[in-house]
Amino acid sequence: MTKQALVFLSNGCEETEAVTTIDLLTRAGINVTYASITEDRQIECSRGVTILAQKVFSEVNNLDFDVIILPGGLKGAENFRDSQQLIEKLKQAHQAGNIIAAICASPAMVLQHHNLFPDAYMTGYPETRDAFKHWKSDRVYFDAQNRVITSQGPATSIDFALKIIEILLDKKAAAQVAAQLVLPQGIASYQ
Repeated sequence: MTKQALVFLSNGCEETEAVTTIDLLTRAGINVTYASITEDRQIECSRGVTILAQKVFSEVNNLDFDVIILPGGLKGAENFRDSQQLIEKLKQAHQAGNIIAAICASPAMVLQHHNLFPDAYMTGYPETRDAFKHWKSDRVYFDAQNRVITSQGPATSIDFALKIIEILLDKKAAAQVAAQLVLPQGIASYQ
């Protein structure tokens, strides 16, 4: 059965983190849906790139996904933090045993702010380190017990996406996607 991923988008989200994750998961054969947290499909990202979301929140709210993904970007993370319907969706997904993945500002501004994973080890944008109870300095980190994947920022987007692929599918699938890329040193190639 094909794995299902949901990438939430918000005005001000980080386009590199959103698009890289969508692209790499799609390459792995994961069915990726990207949806606005509001009822407006047009998203203006943090650097002015416009993305047209496939869905709006009301169209995905009652659907189940294997992973829910939050890109960062300061304004985008603030919008995620302030969306009570999104926070409720994250809580329901976590209670159902699904994975939550967040990168850059979102681990601190959303997951930590709402204390969604009080005992989880996480990483995030390095300047947000003080917001974390249990900090990891890794480029990407999977807390298996809490089923949460976090990563640090735009340049770790590939690490983030490959880790999601590894956890949803396996290391072989991550290696197959990694082989299609010209990866810089420091990114796990899974070879």
